[in-house]
Amino acid sequence: MNHVLNITATNTPAVVERLLQVTRYRGYELAGLELTPRNDARSLSITLTVSSDKPIHLLTSQLHKLYDIQQLELAGAELAVLSA
Repeated sequence: MNHVLNITATNTPAVVERLLQVTRYRGYELAGLELTPRNDARSLSITLTVSSDKPIHLLTSQLHKLYDIQQLELAGAELAVLSA
């Protein structure tokens, strides 16, 4: 199942690395990543799409603990479609 997370984070050099590290450590596969600087240039809007059969709260609870994360919202979930 794919999950889409909308994240607002402080624009620091290591914020993306931390996000991806937690995602990998928790066993979620990266399906998409979009980064956009916000108007104030001190924060980023991040759309993170992950794929896993695990419950998404296992990842979101860990991402909330990162000090660079200002806001985290679960935007949606969709079943992964296999194509041959």
